[in-house]
Order: sequence, then C-alpha cells, then structure tokens
Amino acid sequence: MNSHSTPFKKRENPLASTTKVVNSNEREKYTATMERELRKKLKVAAAMKGQQVSSFIEEAIEEKLEREGY
Repeated sequence: MNSHSTPFKKRENPLASTTKVVNSNEREKYTATMERELRKKLKVAAAMKGQQVSSFIEEAIEEKLEREGY
C-alpha cells in the first residue's frame, strides 16, 4: 500500500442518479449585491413563507414587473 492510499473505498453518492437537474435554458445563476440589513430581512421573509430565497426574489421581481407594466 502506498502512502497516499487508504484502506477505505470512497463511497458513491446514492442520490447522484436521482438528483434533479434544472435545464440551464430555464434558469440562470446570478449574483446580486445589497445592503446587509436588506439581505437579513429577505432571508427572514423567505423563511417565514417557507420559500427559498431565490424563489422569494423571483416572485418579488415578477410582481414588480407586472405592476410597472413589463
């Protein structure tokens, strides 16, 4: 046995074949910056609704765009 090998076999992820892959044409990853206090409020509000932050943001953007006629 060489110095870099271990007696343990690396386990495979049992969920790897069942993991849902989101179509990259439907969703895109993005980065946004905002004030720290606003981000805290966002996280609390999303949690209170039982939503992920990204879903909460999408919903808010859709509502604003609709209000402004886009």
